[in-house]
Amino acid sequence: MNKNILLIFIFIFVKVYSQKYNIELYNTDNGLPQNSVKDIIKDKYGFIWLTTENGIVRYDGAQFLVYKNFPLSSQRFTYFYGYPEKDSILTAGDYGKTILLRNKIPRVTNSLKQFPTVVSKDNTGYLLYCSNYSYTRYPGINFYMNDKDGRYYIKENSLTFTSFRSKPQETLKINAIYKNIPRIFTINEILFYINFTTNKVEKIEKGKITNSYQVPLLTDKDSKIFWSRINNQLFVLSHNKFYLCTYEKEQFIISEIVQMDNIKNDNLISVYYDKRYKKLYLGSSTEGLQVINLHDFTTVKGSSPKAESVFYATLPYDSTSVINPFGEIYTRNGMVREKHFKNTAPFFMAYDRHENLMIRKDRDLRIYKKSNSYRDFTVLKEFFLKDFFFDAKKSYALVAKPKKNSVSEFSGTFEIYKDNSLLSLERRIVLDSEPTKFLKVDPDHILVGTVKGLYNIRLSTNQIHPVIADQELSIRNIIRSKDGNLWITTLGKGFYLLKNNRLIRMPYDADGNISSPHTILEDQKGFFWIPTNNGLYKVHESQLLKFVQALDSKVNYYRFSKDSGFFTNEFNGGSNVSGNKLKNGDFVLPSLNGLVFFNPLKIESYYPKNIYIERAMIDNKEESFHKTLFLEQKSSRLDLFIDVPYYANPDNIVIEAKIMGLPNAKWESIGKDRKFSISNLRYGNYSFIARMLVSDKGKYIYKKINLIVRPYFYQTLWFKIVMILLLFFVLYLLLKWRIRFLQKKNLELEKIITVRTEKLSATVEKLETTKIQLHKEIEQQKKLIGTITHDITTPVKFIALTAKEILGNKEFNQQRTEKVLASIYKSSDQLYNFTATLKEYADIYSHHRTDKTETYSLHDLITEKIVLFSTIAESNHTSIINNADQKIHTRISKNILAAIIHNLLDNAVKYTRGGTITIDAFTEYRSVILIVEDTGSGMDQQKIDYYEELQNNIENEKLLLQKYGMGIHLVLQLLQMIESKIIFTRNKTGGTTCRLILKNKKND
Repeated sequence: MNKNILLIFIFIFVKVYSQKYNIELYNTDNGLPQNSVKDIIKDKYGFIWLTTENGIVRYDGAQFLVYKNFPLSSQRFTYFYGYPEKDSILTAGDYGKTILLRNKIPRVTNSLKQFPTVVSKDNTGYLLYCSNYSYTRYPGINFYMNDKDGRYYIKENSLTFTSFRSKPQETLKINAIYKNIPRIFTINEILFYINFTTNKVEKIEKGKITNSYQVPLLTDKDSKIFWSRINNQLFVLSHNKFYLCTYEKEQFIISEIVQMDNIKNDNLISVYYDKRYKKLYLGSSTEGLQVINLHDFTTVKGSSPKAESVFYATLPYDSTSVINPFGEIYTRNGMVREKHFKNTAPFFMAYDRHENLMIRKDRDLRIYKKSNSYRDFTVLKEFFLKDFFFDAKKSYALVAKPKKNSVSEFSGTFEIYKDNSLLSLERRIVLDSEPTKFLKVDPDHILVGTVKGLYNIRLSTNQIHPVIADQELSIRNIIRSKDGNLWITTLGKGFYLLKNNRLIRMPYDADGNISSPHTILEDQKGFFWIPTNNGLYKVHESQLLKFVQALDSKVNYYRFSKDSGFFTNEFNGGSNVSGNKLKNGDFVLPSLNGLVFFNPLKIESYYPKNIYIERAMIDNKEESFHKTLFLEQKSSRLDLFIDVPYYANPDNIVIEAKIMGLPNAKWESIGKDRKFSISNLRYGNYSFIARMLVSDKGKYIYKKINLIVRPYFYQTLWFKIVMILLLFFVLYLLLKWRIRFLQKKNLELEKIITVRTEKLSATVEKLETTKIQLHKEIEQQKKLIGTITHDITTPVKFIALTAKEILGNKEFNQQRTEKVLASIYKSSDQLYNFTATLKEYADIYSHHRTDKTETYSLHDLITEKIVLFSTIAESNHTSIINNADQKIHTRISKNILAAIIHNLLDNAVKYTRGGTITIDAFTEYRSVILIVEDTGSGMDQQKIDYYEELQNNIENEKLLLQKYGMGIHLVLQLLQMIESKIIFTRNKTGGTTCRLILKNKKND
């Protein structure tokens, strides 16, 4: 072998536990789906998992949850491998498929390349090796295993290491497989090989032996090794003893766990040790799962089957033992000596100031002398001593006295003695009922308990004062804590704190077992240990005092029962001493079946660490969820499962829950089935909150999930919104209909009003127009009358003067007569023409008032007027040409425009001889331009200026009808009526051009 190999022959052996244990067996009768438990592991969440030939099983300490309906052809599973700390645990299925266990749920996945169960090298197959369990023991099977640097290939006579970094491989010629099982295991990822030839355990690193150790327990061929790489645990079973093997600081440490009888080695195939809960799990190939509970408490009985196992009063004998009234001395290992006190009663024991033992026999008192090792004793007849103590000066006794004419009823006395002889009585105070226990509170006060109450005796006056008078209490014990608090235990009514001469009762535990406490033992950390008729309870004094300050404060008691190492849950009281504290730190409690020894500072309170709410049963159908559970209203029942990985006494799981969203929601205790049931939840969003106690100091952890009960469609918000919108829409339609109806009525009324208003407005407008027109007419008529009056006077006066002259002169010559007649004719003709023109103007004005606008062709109108003057024009050798645009249609008053054209043509024909009269018409912007141009004698400039001035100021200018005639005046008046104007221009070649700018009224 290599010269650098160090031979170390040191290993450490530690005995961890004695043989005190109890076994729980699980098989197909109580939870397992099959009786072959192939592998055992604990995941990062605290759950224990088992592989069987009929599924994978999760165990939480209370129940088994079986997974076996995987989509595989077989539900047989063997070993676990992977990394629990990474929440990645695998187990092989069939046909290359793998079960991945993650987040507390196993699921089928394809084989992962980094975790193959079979590899090939040099055309040879190798199976994954990760525990002592092999799924076949046939010869010729090869194995492989990985470490951080490379891979080991295990054959029957060789071990080959191949580095992941492609370095040359190392091969050891060793007998790696013994009886078809590899002799190789790992601890802390270090590879070891059991060499039966050298009887050494060899350490292998990168394919080379680097150290060797002499560990006889491992190299013994009769020892059976159980190794699990995923658990990093190595066990040795030898001669019915289980050992845990660890490797620390280059040393193997062998710890004895438990010795068991009748272990079937051939059936054991998997082992797991839970260090926190001190439980050993053994998986069998045929008998299911055994759970070995290793005890913190030690219970001892008598040395023989006939020895008394019912214990009451005991006293410390030395630092490690106690003595009972029968003279038996017990340690953790059982009875070690016996004094042979015969015919003594088990209910009273006491030491006097000289450490003599006082024990009763019936109603007599025996005092065993320490000076001769308690072999001799003296007797005090009819001295029924119930309790005793002494101080520096005096001794105090409680003595029971039978009542007269009664066998079972007692009274009592409180007695004070001057010395230890119990003979020199100083005083005696009579009690009405049988005394049970007393305690000196201060130099002047003694508390005395009886079967009917608690009393305070004042020594200075010998007066007895009842502490409580309204009820009877059977006092069992009176205890003063390190803080000076006085605690009273009773029979059947719990225990009390005496404060300010008032008793305050402490709350019960969940099962009410604390109602009969025998005594209270206080440890150095302030915890009270309270034995009862059904279990041992532990609680910190501060929790009780906190309850006193706030009575709604919760007190949590931690319970120990038979699975902690008792032979019975019933502890005994009824004696003056119901528990002892030894100098080595042990507490000793009497029970109905043995004495219980324990060190309170070494007893751990096991509280759960995690709580999971991820499963529910909805109408008998299980469903998994994460943080939020959706429900239908039709679901009548919901069971929420509260999963807690906890492997100690289930009585100590304190879980409370409530549903926020329900009226009067309050915390409700969850039973041992860890299930919260709800029925007929209405739709809505709820919060389910659970809290769990996780420490002796009253600390809780909380878990919250959301419960969403889906509403029916008609209960949904969107449906309500739609209905509201629909209602608003219907109201809107009704309102709109009503508004439309009213609007229609209003419109009808408005139409009627409008029509009437229009008629009235039209009437008013007509009246206003008529008024204006009448005003204009009146003004024009005034001007016209004034002009007529002025202009017609002259010819009429001339005619009158002429006629007068004729009448005055009887004789006229012919010349004179012709001249007079000619003047009369001329004046008469002028007057005729003037009146004729005046009539025409009056007719047009009258017609304009009633003229209805109509559309007509301007070209046609001009043509009509040309026809009227064509004969006169022909006689004057004058031609009239109509160049007006035939497309022009207008709504200008036809009568007015006809009169204008008529007057203009009349003047043009009258003053044109042998010439041409041209009429043109076209549209320009919004006006119609009408041009009448002639080649006649033309209009002189004086007239043009007159007419332009008259046109610009026609309202005020005086008409000169006599001087210039009526025609153009008429035209100007008519143009004003149609809001138009005329421009006169003398042509350079002779004649006049009349340019009319007519305000056009087109056809609508």
